[in-house]
This record gives sequence, C-alpha cells and structure tokens, in this order.
Amino acid sequence: MSEPILNLSRISKSFGGVGVLNDVSFHVEKGARHALIGPNGAGKTTLFNVISGIHEPDKGKVFFEGKDLNGVPSRKRIKRGLSRSFQNIRLMPHLSVLENVMLGQHSRYAFLDMIKPLSLSSRSTGKTEAIETLRSFNIDLHKGQTVSSLPYGIRKKIEVVRALMAQPRLLLLDEPAAGLNTAETNSLRDFLLEVSDRGITFLLVDHDMPFINSLCKKVSVMNFGQLIYDGAIKDLKKDKKVLEAYLGVDGENYGEAHA
Repeated sequence: MSEPILNLSRISKSFGGVGVLNDVSFHVEKGARHALIGPNGAGKTTLFNVISGIHEPDKGKVFFEGKDLNGVPSRKRIKRGLSRSFQNIRLMPHLSVLENVMLGQHSRYAFLDMIKPLSLSSRSTGKTEAIETLRSFNIDLHKGQTVSSLPYGIRKKIEVVRALMAQPRLLLLDEPAAGLNTAETNSLRDFLLEVSDRGITFLLVDHDMPFINSLCKKVSVMNFGQLIYDGAIKDLKKDKKVLEAYLGVDGENYGEAHA
C-alpha cells in the first residue's frame, strides 16, 4: 500500500447551525485515482472546499503529505502542491488558450514575472513551458481564438492543464465529465489517464459512474454529510448502505426491486 498523500481526520462543518459534514475520515494514497461520490447534497463540494482551503473545518484536520493544513490559505496550499479544477469552467473567456494556461503559473511566479508571459514575449520561460505542456497533451493552441469559441470538451481539458501549471502532486477534480457527451467523456478519461501516468494523484467527484469505473480503483461514498463507504470500487454494488443511498432499497431487496 502506498503512503497517503491526503489524510482527512474527523472533518465536520456546519453552516448556520446546519451540519453539512459529520466526522468524515478517509485517506488518498499517493499516485491513486480516487473517486468521491454520493447523491446531490451529500456534502462532496463542501468537503472539496475544506480540502482546498475555501472553508475551515469546525472540527477535524486535513493533512497533506503528513502536514496539517488547517489555517493554511488556499493560495499557499497551491504552492504546497494541491491544485483544483471546478465543475463550472472558470477559464477567462476573452483570453486565448495559451494565456489561460499561463495564468495557472501564478503560484510559482511573482506578479511582475507574470506580466511578461502574458505579453507573449518569445523569450518568456512561462510561455515556453505552457506551450510545451499543451503540446505534450496534444492540445492545439487555437491561435487567434479565445477559449469562449472552443468546444466544451476542449475547454474542460484546458482547465485541467491550467491547474497542472501549478505543478501539483494532488489534483482535485470537481465533476470533470459534467456536460460532456459520450465521445468527449471518453476523450477526457484518456487524457486524465495520461495525466495520472505522469505521477499526479487524483481525488475526483463525478456522477458519471461508467466514467468513474473506467478511471478509479478506490471510491469513498458520502450521504447526508457522512462517509458510508470507503474501499474498492469493484465491491461498491455489494454494500447495503450504498444501495440504500442511491436506490432507496436495501441489499436484500435489490434483486426483487429490479427483477
């Protein structure tokens, strides 16, 4: 078993007295492609926000590579090697592919250094690095076009590449396949497998179970703010609590309900 890159210890979070996360604990092994799933309202996005530093937990600890992240702001978590993409694409629509990707370097460069890459200077280290990264994943620069004019599936990949420009060791992916058709989803899966082969650890949320099954070997399942399953994805359908959460039936009656 690999050592954990991320360890969540008894995470709880409430808003206005309403509990959203309740004593959530699990770990993500280094190099893994780990899924976090659950019905709508289960608390997945809130947990992502706690991990990435948008919210502080009311109780519990977030450990990244063995170090406590509580009290560490989001921008510093990025510098430590933890990056994130979002369900709703957050690219700058009026900028080019290259300019958007270079913005992902902000955690590694001082502000004045960032101005030079955006000027598209031919001698810019940041520009060269961004071009090489895009080309290494066979993503076209689409010169003369803004990202708003590009297909949705391509923009999803660009957002992941932008997150990779921070040189993360752990990448949080929030519903990367949302809004994609079957062909785009399959293309994204192959793209993420290539990213994974480069040593990046994934923790991803998604509702597309065929996509999850083709990408991940381990899964954590949440329902009503609690962890109800944490284990191999191949054993997921055997778990009574998971069946109840998703289907409203227990394991014993599952066969009858779907006969």
